[in-house]
Amino acid sequence: MLLLVMRHGRAEPYSKSDETRALTDEGREDVAAVCKERASELAQVKTIWASPFVRTRQTAKIVAEAFEREVEIQELLTGDTPLDELLDALAAADEDIFPLLLVSHQPLVGSLVNGLCGTGDEHPMGTSSLACLSADVWARDCAELEWLQHKP
Repeated sequence: MLLLVMRHGRAEPYSKSDETRALTDEGREDVAAVCKERASELAQVKTIWASPFVRTRQTAKIVAEAFEREVEIQELLTGDTPLDELLDALAAADEDIFPLLLVSHQPLVGSLVNGLCGTGDEHPMGTSSLACLSADVWARDCAELEWLQHKP
């Protein structure tokens, strides 16, 4: 099974609420560029899960529109969700939803990639970064990092 993990694009500076921060023009361009670079892999995605925050919904929408998919909002994809809670949700998910794209925030995306791969290496997840992992089961130390794409 494949799991793609994406961090949202560059967003506006903090203002009244972190949840309402939108993508900048550069952020939209970066996400579109990553979509173009990894079009063949993203075209295989069956399901897109996104955090409820504005910038992640906007990032997911760019991908969804490019590949004619729908976005499912998942409350558990906020940046401060405990990793084990997300791992439990992935382990319980029906295999039919994979390849799955998760669009979320730091530190969750970095923790997820690092936790699933279990190599002890830190995999940097800057804005608009996209990682592809493969595994038979979604649990700590059970996945392989296939590739990690940063914004071009």
